[in-house]
Amino acid sequence: MKDAIEVIGFGALNCDKIYQVEHLTLPGQEVGIISCAHQPGGSAANTIVGLARLGVRTGFIGTIGDDRVGRVLIDDLRREGVDLQGIKISKGATGTALIFVDLRGERGIYILPSVNDTFVATNEDYVKQATLVHVSSFMDTDQLKMQIAYLQRLRKLPMISFSPGNIYSNLGMQELKPLIEQSFVVFLNREEAIALTESSSVEDVSKLLDAGAQTVAVTLGDEGAYIATRRANIYVPPYESKMADTTGAGDAFAAGFLYGQLTGKTLRKSGLYGNFMASRSVAQPGSRKGLLQGLRELKT
Repeated sequence: MKDAIEVIGFGALNCDKIYQVEHLTLPGQEVGIISCAHQPGGSAANTIVGLARLGVRTGFIGTIGDDRVGRVLIDDLRREGVDLQGIKISKGATGTALIFVDLRGERGIYILPSVNDTFVATNEDYVKQATLVHVSSFMDTDQLKMQIAYLQRLRKLPMISFSPGNIYSNLGMQELKPLIEQSFVVFLNREEAIALTESSSVEDVSKLLDAGAQTVAVTLGDEGAYIATRRANIYVPPYESKMADTTGAGDAFAAGFLYGQLTGKTLRKSGLYGNFMASRSVAQPGSRKGLLQGLRELKT
């Protein structure tokens, strides 16, 4: 009998089409493309792959299209050891993210959600086996409502970790409160924290604690991370890394932090795991190439 799944991801599944450019364009500009690559993506899926490589048994809830791209995405998750029972194959095209990355590693992202916008999660028994559900955004607010309704239907709710990303963070606290108030941890970057709290002070993420979150972790780029609970708040130092691409850095941080918490580590140690994972991620183009290949690489 297989071991129970510890962490299940819940969010959009996309093919990332990554274009390295000299600089991100302004209106009316033309800029040459230096290189391009196609890779599997999706925020929650990136975190789930990171956890799988650290030896955590993982699964996923989401949808792909009945096209070649969808087959590539599901084959990749299968190779990573992710359980596929919660993934639905829908008629239509698999979601796509066009990602433009400049020579400094900064990026701009354009998303075509396709079948992600039609997905409805129904298999509640699948999630009940998990210790934790890691939730990330879709593009459409109807899909946010679908995620909230699905999790609220569960009689026995696993722990929830929540990465709202830029899309959901811009909706504001009130829209996200049903997820925030159930969250074991909320993951944000600095810009998302500002959008959600309407404050330039990262320490004002205490508003999310007041809304019910147990922990808030904010990634701060080359300044490391800030982690807050009702009992403590700490700054965790970064790891030095060359900067190739920031795509998926927050997802990598979430994988490291969650691994630390699932294995009983302190907030600081979990934050160091997260920062180390993120430092490896940004050193390589794309969201998964730089993720650790096994637990032996997790050195902090």
